[in-house]
Amino acid sequence: MSYKIGIDIESISDVKAAAEKHKQFLEKVLTPSEQKQLAGRKGNEYYAYLASRFSAKESYAKATGFGIGQHVNFTDIEILDDKNGAPSMKVFRQSRFAGAKNYQISISHKIKLDMVATEVLIEVEDGNSNS
Repeated sequence: MSYKIGIDIESISDVKAAAEKHKQFLEKVLTPSEQKQLAGRKGNEYYAYLASRFSAKESYAKATGFGIGQHVNFTDIEILDDKNGAPSMKVFRQSRFAGAKNYQISISHKIKLDMVATEVLIEVEDGNSNS
């Protein structure tokens, strides 16, 4: 086994500003199920959730080596909280990393510091690589 890792840090207020400026931001970044989870949050938690999903998807794209664009779209990746609040990730369509066996995700945010940090680890069978 080998591993691919992606790390990202985002400003919560920058993501909030982007969402307020661009009417289609939520639809471009979040899947319908993520939008449903987002709707249950209020105030600072709303934008912390949005920023964390944006950042985690950037982390995934960095781990693949492609970035967001031709091979990876935001809505190809879904990150939902389980009943205990732990995030889990699904990857759809061609964005799935060749040979991926498992995905691990970590999300941390500090609202007072206006920051969210994420990390995605892709476990890959040896001999498989997208790059």
